Amino acid sequence: MSYQFSPETAFPDVMKAQAPAATPRRAGRFAPTPGLRVVRAFYGVLCRVAPALAAYLAYGQLATPARNAPRDWHLGLRRQAVARRLPFGGGELSVLEWGKGPTVLLVHGWASHATHMGRMVGPLVGAGFRVVAFDAPAHGDSTGDATDMVQFASAIAVVAADVGPLHAVVGHSFGAAMALYAARDWGVQPGRMVLFSSFDHCNWFIDAFGQHVGLTGDVLQRVRQRLVRLYGGRLDWSRMSVVDMARAADFPALLVHDEDDEEIPFEHALALAAAMPRGELRRTRGYGHHLVLRSAGVIDQVVQFVASR
Repeated sequence: MSYQFSPETAFPDVMKAQAPAATPRRAGRFAPTPGLRVVRAFYGVLCRVAPALAAYLAYGQLATPARNAPRDWHLGLRRQAVARRLPFGGGELSVLEWGKGPTVLLVHGWASHATHMGRMVGPLVGAGFRVVAFDAPAHGDSTGDATDMVQFASAIAVVAADVGPLHAVVGHSFGAAMALYAARDWGVQPGRMVLFSSFDHCNWFIDAFGQHVGLTGDVLQRVRQRLVRLYGGRLDWSRMSVVDMARAADFPALLVHDEDDEEIPFEHALALAAAMPRGELRRTRGYGHHLVLRSAGVIDQVVQFVASR
């Protein structure tokens, strides 16, 4: 089976100022859309006249990730994988595997899918690893229409338990934060982690959504409390600091964050790196939030870190 991919422009020193002239994409959970003005006007009225209804509708919107269509190369990578379905709750998770050897688990971000970090699969398999990726609940080919932090982290734990000991976990954005959450509270025990573009507190994710759609502070607090009630206290906002999760991590970690990330500011990486006992920060420039996952130079450093003793 071939694991050849189209070559990316290589930048051996990803710290150099002359990074590629790639324009950081604002695609993502909180990207501006043509209908955003209408949404903000709608919530502006509803937050004043019916805050409970505003919180109910906002929670539903927040918990429903967009299912972005995979590109042709994503589909080709899926066809090369050993695919199976893993029971999860009342539904199923779509799980993909490539190669043989120690297991590396890829955890995608919000509104993404299993092969979003697919450029890493070939190099990792070539280095002698078994690579496992999955579609989170309500993402990709997995079942469900809505999900949240608790479901996402528990899905990581279910996949981790199924695929055996984890040599490493590689997470991106929301998935990176949830990988740390799964390690602290859900029994996931990776040998090491690579964390791309993570935020430093789960409250930041909720706040960013609230600012995006124009919620008042009162309505946003109602959204948070709805999650608390849903899980009977399983989600405790006082314990949802990703910095605290990083501080509790007892494994080597490589943090990668682009200084030009317009979705999650670089300052989040600085906070995480300062807290992580065995963390190492690599900064990039010019890639933004998503293209950093496709840099050949960055991928080489990830493989070296994963393969190091």
